[in-house]
Amino acid sequence: MGIATCSAWRRSSVIRCVSAYLEKAAQRQIERDNLDELIADFDKVHGPADPEAVAAARARLTGGATNAGAAS
Repeated sequence: MGIATCSAWRRSSVIRCVSAYLEKAAQRQIERDNLDELIADFDKVHGPADPEAVAAARARLTGGATNAGAAS
């Protein structure tokens, strides 16, 4: 969405009720995109995470069984 469209959209009284919801959704997406960037940078430096180690850590954090055989 262009800047002018976004500005006009924000000024619209019809859209204000959903504006906060959409803004929060956009913020969550930006946070996820930023996290994806951080993970990609980490992987470039350190290599990808070991799937079995990730499964073990997930099991410790969630109290569940490991998913060592799960597809990634």
